[in-house]
Amino acid sequence: MNASLQNISRNAFPRSASLSKERQVEFIINEFRFLIVLLLALLDVLAIFFKQIQLVASLSHYRALIGFVVLLPFMVGLHLAIKSGKYRSWIKYATSTIDLMIVFLIALPVVMVEEPQILLTKLEFTLIISFLIVFVNSLSLLKISKSTVIYSGILALILNALLYWAQGEFVMVGLYTSIFLLILSTFNVWITNFMGDYFVTSQKLSDAYDDLKNAHEQIQHKNAELTKKSHQIENQVNSLEDVHKDLTDSLLYAQKIQVALINHEEVVAPHVRDHFVMFKPREHVSGDFYWAAWTGSKLVMTVADCTGHGVPGAFMTMLGSSFLNEIVNKEGITEPDQILNRLRDAIIGALHQKGTLYETRDGMDMAIVQIDTGKGMLKYAGANNSLCYIPNHQHEQEPRIYEFKGDRMPISFHYKMHPFSILETTYNEGDRFYLYTDGYIDQFGGPKGKKFKLVPFKRMLLEHHQKPMQKQKQILEQTMQEWLSDKYQQIDDITVLGFQV
Repeated sequence: MNASLQNISRNAFPRSASLSKERQVEFIINEFRFLIVLLLALLDVLAIFFKQIQLVASLSHYRALIGFVVLLPFMVGLHLAIKSGKYRSWIKYATSTIDLMIVFLIALPVVMVEEPQILLTKLEFTLIISFLIVFVNSLSLLKISKSTVIYSGILALILNALLYWAQGEFVMVGLYTSIFLLILSTFNVWITNFMGDYFVTSQKLSDAYDDLKNAHEQIQHKNAELTKKSHQIENQVNSLEDVHKDLTDSLLYAQKIQVALINHEEVVAPHVRDHFVMFKPREHVSGDFYWAAWTGSKLVMTVADCTGHGVPGAFMTMLGSSFLNEIVNKEGITEPDQILNRLRDAIIGALHQKGTLYETRDGMDMAIVQIDTGKGMLKYAGANNSLCYIPNHQHEQEPRIYEFKGDRMPISFHYKMHPFSILETTYNEGDRFYLYTDGYIDQFGGPKGKKFKLVPFKRMLLEHHQKPMQKQKQILEQTMQEWLSDKYQQIDDITVLGFQV
């Protein structure tokens, strides 16, 4: 453990912190040094007038006063260096030397004189000086530097030995005091090492505590900020929930209005054997719509896919439904191709489409059929939308499905516009027809995340065409639900209209 602490002392502790501690210690010792030297100088001056003081001080000829004057610039310079931060590590060796030399020089005149005028013998006086040397040497402990303590101990041993050697007492008393000084210096080294390790560990713990305290304060500050932001987010969430609820309520109400406007069950049901409508908006309101009208002996039905979905698409459905009511019910136009031509003109006029470069191409794709129940005729016209037809040939083992494709242009302004074409055919009882938008066949899903596509859609219609129409609707819905599973979202409105004549 000691080795570990020594390693911390040598390597881990910052040099700046060590110098800071040394400066503090040297500042205090320098003040104490100034007072001692000043006191000796005063005694030296007063010894001229008072013999008792002279005997105690053992000084004459202003030696202490001269020493004070000589040391004063050094002490003042050291004081200023410490205060200004210009302290260097070598100063502690110089101060240790000066402190020991002061004691040594105090004792040397007495030791060198054969009969000094003091109340004590030279040997007794030298013993007192030895204790002073021990005391001054012990001050090096405060510097918390093993090298300084070793240096101070060696210098103290040398000076102490010189004092006893000058009196011829080195072998007896001087040897004992030197051994004592050696033992004390060794002890000082151990104490210094322990104090240094303790100081380093304490300093590191203090720094760690300060770091933890700062980190704790930062965490508290961050927590306060997070709590504040959490309250703000919570308020925003609550506000958004209110807005979302209001918007959802509005969309649900708009959905009811849209369904009421495009629902023509009462028009279709009396004139066909069976039918279904699969209507699945991507959002609450749809950009798809289906529409029907009965005029004379003719049933007109259509499925349309307007530009966009949601609210923008719903506006287009309202526009398309209104124009169809105007064209078919008021103007009496029932021919599918004429209805599409007339509707295209109305859309272009309503949206002010002029065919400019950056103009939006809002409009719709549509498939429209007319069933003449009196003649047994079916007429079809399409704008990008198709009609699927499954004849009711009961004697054929393999039924077939036919696709009638519409014109490749939308009901809006187009770079190439010509009158829509019409297809006429007779039908037999039990024939089945399907109108649809591209939402079903373009839906991504399945195990590989691909489009459903038209061929599987037609295959599914053909496979289940003999089942009741409502059952076919359930199969379409279940198939799409499995196709989406839980991995994919519906990307477009879906509308499929199937009927049996």
